[in-house]
Amino acid sequence: MYSLGHFMDYTFSDYSQAILYAGGAPVIVPAAQNRKSLSRVLDSVQGLILSGGPDVHPKRYGEEPMAGLGEVDEALDSMELMAAGLALERDIPILGICRGIQVLNIALGGTLYQDIPSQMPDSICHTPKTDKAVNTHTVRVEVKSRLRRILGKPEIWVNGKHHQAVKDPAPGLVVTARARDGVIEAVEHPGKPYVIGVQWHPEGTWRDDPFSKKLFRSFLRAAGELS
Repeated sequence: MYSLGHFMDYTFSDYSQAILYAGGAPVIVPAAQNRKSLSRVLDSVQGLILSGGPDVHPKRYGEEPMAGLGEVDEALDSMELMAAGLALERDIPILGICRGIQVLNIALGGTLYQDIPSQMPDSICHTPKTDKAVNTHTVRVEVKSRLRRILGKPEIWVNGKHHQAVKDPAPGLVVTARARDGVIEAVEHPGKPYVIGVQWHPEGTWRDDPFSKKLFRSFLRAAGELS
């Protein structure tokens, strides 16, 4: 497994299919890891995708659980936060998606809204009852950001499907996109070769959405898989 794959991808075939389409070779890594085993995996990959999944336990960012907190997975939290930290230390390209942007933010010292509807009552609907292949709302992309250069547009439609979001961005991360209600939809780390997190699900729309394709291809290009 270590010698054949180039990207770490934890769940769901959509992520693997998107990486394959963009020209990479995905490797799915189980949650049962320790620091030594993760280090060995990271020795053999060129990029890290932190995918969607359950809520991160709020104790990871110093808070007690709120009533709106959903399912959590302690083993997954431990593995992904460790993987994010190791990848950041090694300057391995990172693409965080949905839960992944939240893991990235926590790994660097940031916090989350545990439940957008209760903590931001004037927010738009971020949990639509639609398939991930359907774009549901717009996000505005910051002018001078790497994400803006990748996407090439000041505003795009995305397929948000989440009830949590970045609250306090971690030191080093800058906000690069927001929904119209102010919810943070993307961050990046200007001090790293490639660290981008998005709150939406490009793995659900890459087949038809040009911006999702651009995002995955930029990740592979940063990892040295594309010229």
